[in-house]
Amino acid sequence: MLDKIYNHIVSTFKDHTKLISKATTETVQKCQEIQDSAKNRSKSYFERKKIIDWLIFLNLGLTPLFLILLYFKK
Repeated sequence: MLDKIYNHIVSTFKDHTKLISKATTETVQKCQEIQDSAKNRSKSYFERKKIIDWLIFLNLGLTPLFLILLYFKK
């Protein structure tokens, strides 16, 4: 009688441990995917920001030249 109860408790424990392990593994994988996605988005944002900065510098450098050319063209 006690062996039967003990075996039932052990089997229930093993089954629930497997379920918890599976759920934990899935959650960790989802978190890893979210972390990788966020890392890629931030990397893309900062690379894009560098390109925009270079375009602004180019614009600031060329604008005075165009103004000087327009002044002398009159």
